[in-house]
Amino acid sequence: MTQPVEAAPISVPGVAKTDHLGDHGYVRIEGLRKEFDGFVAVDDVSLSIRQGEIFALLGASGCGKSTLLRMLAGFERPTAGTMSIDGQPMDGLPPFQRPTNMMFQSYALFPHMTVEQNVAFGLQQEKLAKAEVARRVEEMLTLVQMSKLAKRKPHQLSGGQQQRVALARSLAKGPKLLLLDEPMGALDKKLRSQMQLELANIIEKQGVTCVMVTHDQEEAMTMAHRIAIMDAGRIRQVGSPDEVYEQPNSRFTAGFIGSVNLLEGKIGEDETDHITIIAPDINGSIYVGHGVSGYEGQEVALALRPEKIRISRDEPAQPHNKIKGTIEDIAYFGSHSVYHVTLPSGKKLLVNAINDRRWASEHFTWNDEAWLSWGENEGVVLSS
Repeated sequence: MTQPVEAAPISVPGVAKTDHLGDHGYVRIEGLRKEFDGFVAVDDVSLSIRQGEIFALLGASGCGKSTLLRMLAGFERPTAGTMSIDGQPMDGLPPFQRPTNMMFQSYALFPHMTVEQNVAFGLQQEKLAKAEVARRVEEMLTLVQMSKLAKRKPHQLSGGQQQRVALARSLAKGPKLLLLDEPMGALDKKLRSQMQLELANIIEKQGVTCVMVTHDQEEAMTMAHRIAIMDAGRIRQVGSPDEVYEQPNSRFTAGFIGSVNLLEGKIGEDETDHITIIAPDINGSIYVGHGVSGYEGQEVALALRPEKIRISRDEPAQPHNKIKGTIEDIAYFGSHSVYHVTLPSGKKLLVNAINDRRWASEHFTWNDEAWLSWGENEGVVLSS
């Protein structure tokens, strides 16, 4: 399988580059690689994860994120590379000797055991005193607000309650590293949204370091302190939720997180305080209010988020970055609407607009002409 070619980001003054491997990582992964019969599932991954951090591995199915998680847990042996937790090498250690615990997507609760028995199981395997087991179980059930349901069995619980029990069992032994495999995957959308912040708050209260795997962007953006975007076994970008959204380092990450408009063109003027992009998509030029490390004639794209574009009936007074188009489609989402606007060049742009009136149709409707505009620093310049 060929590896994707990553578009290099245009360097912007004042914007720090992301370092995947810091100097003081609590969890350190260096040069990790995993092959299955010649197929490279994880390709030379290096990461540094801070103590107490909730770190998300985000990517589509088959990108390698679950394989990376399983190697941290000890369920898969790396083909190459090293891992350490709190300075302790994990190389060759079986799962039961690692200071980790994993919460699976299916929760994997024992159906014949009660809630408290499920939470106590791992502690009993450690041969702890009964009094210590009871104390720890009560502490965990109080933490996840399940004390009143301690005598129930899993089939008597809702999906959200089962998730809390699985989390309590995972935290009971006090792991240094908690591993979450698609933690919300078994829940319906409404319950999943409710549980995201609740789960994150419980983990933060315990102060445990957490690595979670998900393909759900909203889940990663809501729960994680930092996100690593994976594709074809590689880390494409690491950063806080706002960093990966507002400052993507490539076309791939710009398109993977949320919705984005990519306006193609070439650098025209190349000055220290601004550049222009000659863009056939808008039959004109785009003004960018800062310099970049590119050069005149370089092929680039401006990544412009739909919510950064303003839509109006009247022509904006600004001299740059405006164009008139026709509304072809409208997607109504209650709080906001997404307008699909076709430009004279044939290029379609997505525009998000808040519905601040009682009826969204009072703004625009199908086939209306509308002016689109955006600020000089609203987009991100990416090389092709």
